[in-house]
Amino acid sequence: MELTQKAAWFSFAGDSSASLQLDLAIKAAPSYAPARLVSACWFMQEGRWDLVREDLSVSTIKDTPEGRLLRELAERQPRAPDWRHAFFDAWTALGRPDFRKSTLLPVPLEWNHLISTGFTRSPKDESWRFPLAVMHPGSLEQDQQWALEQVRVSPSVPLLMALREQLYSFEEQAPLRRFLLSAVEERLGQLAGSSPRTLQLALASFLAGGSLSAPFTRQELETLEKIVSVREWKQPSSEQFFLEMRGLVGMMFAPGHHALAMATLAQGASLGLSLLGKARASKAHLSEDEQRWMGRLLWDVGARLLEQRSRLEWETGLRLQMFGSELTQHVPSREQCIALWVELGKWEEAVKQAAYYRWPLAPLVEESCAPRARDELVWMQAFAGKGALP
Repeated sequence: MELTQKAAWFSFAGDSSASLQLDLAIKAAPSYAPARLVSACWFMQEGRWDLVREDLSVSTIKDTPEGRLLRELAERQPRAPDWRHAFFDAWTALGRPDFRKSTLLPVPLEWNHLISTGFTRSPKDESWRFPLAVMHPGSLEQDQQWALEQVRVSPSVPLLMALREQLYSFEEQAPLRRFLLSAVEERLGQLAGSSPRTLQLALASFLAGGSLSAPFTRQELETLEKIVSVREWKQPSSEQFFLEMRGLVGMMFAPGHHALAMATLAQGASLGLSLLGKARASKAHLSEDEQRWMGRLLWDVGARLLEQRSRLEWETGLRLQMFGSELTQHVPSREQCIALWVELGKWEEAVKQAAYYRWPLAPLVEESCAPRARDELVWMQAFAGKGALP
């Protein structure tokens, strides 16, 4: 089982080390269906259709829903325009089978999983080093001074925002977070200037250095009211930053997957969640009028996030608006939020039904990254039967 999952990670990355792991797994248990499934996926992306058929003919996988889908995909892919449409059409043709409880598929490739730090070719220069370090912040433990120097001169708001998100995932007393976070927030403050051009930058400065569990003071609410007048959540867009990162890490295995991880981190969703946490801590300390005031401010921040086109930004925006509408006691607004939350959940479940991120096919994963960076909502809606797959 461990060998099979290890092989799956290599297969997700398009790394030929998958072949060695699969040899070991299949020698240990020739009829083990999960290993045969990963093997079929590996040989499929290698164009070894004879070996794909051999794996799928093993009795333990032959008549399973997973085996049927892979056979349908093997039939369609050679004449399809790309992998993602071949997969989607195969899944649809089979009646959209539900793979959410599959015991044959490996664990899903989550958006923030660093599959590999290996390279498929030598990089041209050093421009990849800091983005890769942000992707893999644990690597900075041994070179904190270099990291600090990079932070102090970086002109990239999304790259620094991504690093901020990574550092906030560390324990509060973790040495790297204690050493680097204040420098990241200071640099973001410098880039924001006295009139931040985005709400994301304004909130980063507003929340920097303070206790995220302490209630808002009236002065802070007054400051927040000025901040929410900024009408744009972030710049550049997720798609623009994805393309920039895709260019910088193009020599890595699974460059699209890693670039999408960076673009998702750069969305700065923890800013909204921190704001929500402080608002919850403040509720008991505010009068009803002040609660309604704070609720309106949360609603406005949520509105900026809901103008974005990613699942994470939408989830964060809806959380802010649901609590905001609870504070304002405006029932229609709350009902609107709940309806959108239910819809978003349906779209997410539809993607999980297809288990799109559990099939260890590197081109399938890579092809999904650009459409998701452009408009993840449209991507998810297609699996729910609402529109064409981009």
